[in-house]
Amino acid sequence: MLTRERQSIIRSRLDLAGKVVAAELSAEFGVSEDTIRRDLREMAAAGLCERVYGGALKVPALRPYGERLGENRALKARFAQVIADRLPDGGLVFIDSGSTNLAVAEAVPADRQFAVVTNAPAIAATLMLRENVEVIMTGGRVDRDLGAAVDATALAAIENLRPDLFVMGTCGIDPVRGVFADRWDEYLLKRAVADRSARLIAAVERSKVGNGAPYHIADFSPAITLVAEPAIDETDIKTIEAAGAEIVRLEEEVSK
Repeated sequence: MLTRERQSIIRSRLDLAGKVVAAELSAEFGVSEDTIRRDLREMAAAGLCERVYGGALKVPALRPYGERLGENRALKARFAQVIADRLPDGGLVFIDSGSTNLAVAEAVPADRQFAVVTNAPAIAATLMLRENVEVIMTGGRVDRDLGAAVDATALAAIENLRPDLFVMGTCGIDPVRGVFADRWDEYLLKRAVADRSARLIAAVERSKVGNGAPYHIADFSPAITLVAEPAIDETDIKTIEAAGAEIVRLEEEVSK
């Protein structure tokens, strides 16, 4: 059986059952578990599954932006405080879409003065309430699933921008290969802003590490700061730091 045929069958199993076990697939196809693991790595890199110990899981569908707003509010607030404190006074900041980045906009100190470009109407509306913040919208059609514009109009609007900082919404983090996006149109905008920005900062939840998003935005470098949830594996943290990226770890919450 050809590799492409085997992977097509594996994908069908994922769609039906939501998961596959490497040892079971090895026995079924009459190949080694190393071969199955290689298949799953290739499929994860293409965004077709999520690798887990012993097999793989189906990649969950992106839920609409409005459904994600109420999730993990306490964690998002902690991320937001760290990122908002790092926004440059007097600089130009691009704030990407996403519920965590909306929390960043809400956490901007009242006395902070800078200009913000965003493709997300909710972020623009929040920052309009800050008298010292100049707000610029990219324009374009708003995608309800993303809560932002990622079309050609939005892409053209950032052509001549050179932000001091890009506050990016993360879709996937590969400790070795860098930062990834789930969708092609979203990738095009994120990559264009990342390429034009002096620095990039992003919040990283445990669920985003190794999730198999398919479109590569940026390698890790000293220009990237990741604000990391405490539960992220220490080996992954060290791998990212070895590539030169700065890791800012959220402190563990103290139970009262």
